Amino acid sequence: MSDHIPVLIVGAGPTGLLMACELARHGIKFRIIDKKSEQTSCSNATWIQTRTIEILDHLGIVNRFLIAGHKCNAINLYAGGNHLLKIPLDQIGSTYPFILMLPQSETEKILNTYLKELKSHVERPLEFVEAIQEENKVVSTIKHPDGKTETITSDWLIGCGGVSSTVRSTGEFLFPGHDLSEQFLVADAEMSSFLSSDEIHVFFDKGTVFPDKGTILAIAPFGSKKYRITANVYQESARKTLYSHDINDIIRERSHDEYTADNVSWISPFWIHSNIIDHMRDRLTFLAGDAAHTHSPVGGQGMNTGMQDAYNLAWKLALVIKGKAKLSLLDSYQSERYPVICKVVKQTEQLTNMSLFDKIFSTKLHQFCDKISHDKKLERKIINQIEQLDIRYKNSPVIDYHEYVSAKSPRQGKRAPGVCIDQSTRLYDYLRNTQHNVLLFTGLSVSSETIEKIKETQEWLNKTYLNLIKTHIISTQKLKDFKNNIIDVNTAIHNRYGVKNNAIFIIRPDNYIAYCSKSLDTNLIKEFFQKYLI
Repeated sequence: MSDHIPVLIVGAGPTGLLMACELARHGIKFRIIDKKSEQTSCSNATWIQTRTIEILDHLGIVNRFLIAGHKCNAINLYAGGNHLLKIPLDQIGSTYPFILMLPQSETEKILNTYLKELKSHVERPLEFVEAIQEENKVVSTIKHPDGKTETITSDWLIGCGGVSSTVRSTGEFLFPGHDLSEQFLVADAEMSSFLSSDEIHVFFDKGTVFPDKGTILAIAPFGSKKYRITANVYQESARKTLYSHDINDIIRERSHDEYTADNVSWISPFWIHSNIIDHMRDRLTFLAGDAAHTHSPVGGQGMNTGMQDAYNLAWKLALVIKGKAKLSLLDSYQSERYPVICKVVKQTEQLTNMSLFDKIFSTKLHQFCDKISHDKKLERKIINQIEQLDIRYKNSPVIDYHEYVSAKSPRQGKRAPGVCIDQSTRLYDYLRNTQHNVLLFTGLSVSSETIEKIKETQEWLNKTYLNLIKTHIISTQKLKDFKNNIIDVNTAIHNRYGVKNNAIFIIRPDNYIAYCSKSLDTNLIKEFFQKYLI
């Protein structure tokens, strides 16, 4: 049996599912397979960060997640039972200033439903065995439940199969790294507490039995008295099995009796693997998510980083498959995402090791909390880092960094900021498509000369890049004979983008700024698009 498709996706966790949904939105044919007979039934990854929520907004399905999930508005840090710091998340420059707690099983359920609405589905249980990369195609061997094999040929292969990725292990990839020496556990429990049920609470303590080792307990609410527990096991030897009374003891002791466990429904011991792939692409094969990077669960970065890998790659692959972009566009996946995952893996490992094995960690933690409590700028920086809003693609071959509009304008390589235009309308509402969105600002003082120049630029863009872009005129008043005129009555968009006079911002299909200029010079715009469009 043989079948040829543009893309084969292996692995239907959150990363693989988001990849499939994005390809489907872009009109690309694919197959997505998973060796498990059913989707994940356990809670597993639970933190959905602000940047990921914005992506779900872009897909048009964010309300499904908001209804199913539980919003956490702050993170509290404790040492020795004493409250040190509350980090409020409402300072985030986003419509979604919170961490959304939702079991991975629910995340997958929502994405699976959406994928079916897009006229596709996950094929289960199909096991990826191996792949041979030829000059212009990938030949994959797939095993069915009855033992029969199927050959699938595809233009591209994407491995999203997690830490145990067969695409990675059978391909030309290295996955260097190491395991942290301490064993951890995750558990779900129904609990009682007088502490806020809309905030995350993290408890640090000095070790008593093993003085060279500290303890961690993180408690995050799901709502309805349900919580996710994450902690180090703090035992001399590894434990294959942990019981409810073990979890009860950990919760009571490390929270200093702030929490009482009424029922523990799920327990899973695990070891922290800290690994980064040596390269995220080998010819016609890509890796994304845990198949390419795995690390400490500190800060709930893992699933979010994987989903953003998929978000970054999908639109690029779609343009190449459609013959609208050069193959070189795909090189930017490595140059953009690799520095991001290296930073995440390094930081989460350092924080974990410090909290467990640094003898003066308590002193450092007190100093850190004291500094943040007196420095709002640093506090915002930490929050944006946790929520993955600080990501900037600094050395991408497909981003133009030559000019910025003003000192207050967002920089190229960063996400395009969302803006509330009025009580019912947001800038993101206009960007919810699969094209490049071009924002043409008239400026705060509009002259007839400016209007004519904007009109010429819009007409040239629409004619030159038909179906690849969508132009939006941002003006403080309604303009006649203009398509897609966004009226910035309260100048909120102009202010957020640091614009006073006419300017242009080009926003990629993944909502990152690729180009901006105070000039509307079509030659410069054309020069930019020639970086990767055909």
